[in-house]
Amino acid sequence: MSRVHVIRHKVLIENHSISQVASDLGISRNTVSKYLAQSEPSRQVSSPRPAPLRDKVSARIKELIDEWSPRTTPKQRITGSLLHRQLLDEGFQVGKTTVFDILRRHRLGKAEVFIPLLYTPGDVAQVDFFEVTVIINSVQKKVWKFLMRLMFSGSDFAWLYDRCDQLSFLDAHCRAFAHFGGVPNRCVYDNLTAAVRRRSGLHTPERQLTERFAALSSHYLFEPCFARPGEGHDKGGVESRGRAIRLQHLTPVPEGKSLDEISILLQADIKNQAASKTNRDGKTLADRFEQERRSLLALPDRAFEAR
Repeated sequence: MSRVHVIRHKVLIENHSISQVASDLGISRNTVSKYLAQSEPSRQVSSPRPAPLRDKVSARIKELIDEWSPRTTPKQRITGSLLHRQLLDEGFQVGKTTVFDILRRHRLGKAEVFIPLLYTPGDVAQVDFFEVTVIINSVQKKVWKFLMRLMFSGSDFAWLYDRCDQLSFLDAHCRAFAHFGGVPNRCVYDNLTAAVRRRSGLHTPERQLTERFAALSSHYLFEPCFARPGEGHDKGGVESRGRAIRLQHLTPVPEGKSLDEISILLQADIKNQAASKTNRDGKTLADRFEQERRSLLALPDRAFEAR
C-alpha cells in the first residue's frame, strides 16, 4: 500500500493529527498536508537505485527455501540465521539484517488473507465484470457488465460498458461510490489487468497495482484485496449475483438506444427488487442498505478523474 494512502487513511479515517502522523512516519507536516489535498503523488522520473547484491541474495534465498521446505517441520523450520550461515558458506558477503529483512518480506508475501463469510456494515464489497448481450439500435452486441456488491446488505450497483478496460473500470467505481453515497472499507477483486500491473509468484503472488488504480484507492481510501488464483469462492457473492442479474434483469435480451439508457433501466430494476425482497430477519434489502450506508467511508470532496 502506498505511503500516500497510509497518510490519508491515518488523518481522514483514523482521525490522527497531522503532527502525530508526521512524527510516526518520520516526514514533515508539510508533506502530510500536501497529500491530504491530493490523492496521488506528482510523477517523479528517476532511475531506480541498483542493488545487484541484494537481488542475487534474494533470488538465492528463495531457491534455498524452495529446496529446504519439503524437509522442514513446525519445530525444525527455516530461520534467518540458518540462511545467513548458508549464504556465507557460499561466498556471499551479506549482513544478517539484510537476510532477515528478505525472509520477512518473503513470509509476508506467503501469508494468506481469508475473506470472512459474515460481514459487518460497510466493511466489504466484491467487484467483477461479466459478459452480457444487449441490443443497441436493433443491433445485437456483446458488452461488459460491471458489478459492485456490498456484502452486508447485498446491495448492487451495475453498469454496462463497451469494453472491459481500465477506463471503464475506474469510471464504474466512481459511479458505484456515488450511487451508494459512500465507500466500503475494502473491495475484493480477481487479478484484473486494470488493477494489477504485475504479479510474481503462483500460489501466493505479490502484486504491483497499476498507477491509476493505486491513485483511485488512495483517493477514496478503500483497501484493495485480491482473491487467490484459482479460488473463485473467495468472491463467490459477486460471482453468483452476476449470474443472477443476467437471468433476472437482462433476460430477455434488453433493447435500447444506448448502453447508458439500458444501464439506467437495469439499475432501476435492481433497486425496485431490493425494495420488495426480504431477508431472514424480515428486513428488505433496502432497509439493510440504509443500515450499511451509515458505516461507509465518506465520499471525498472532489470527484476522481477517471480519464
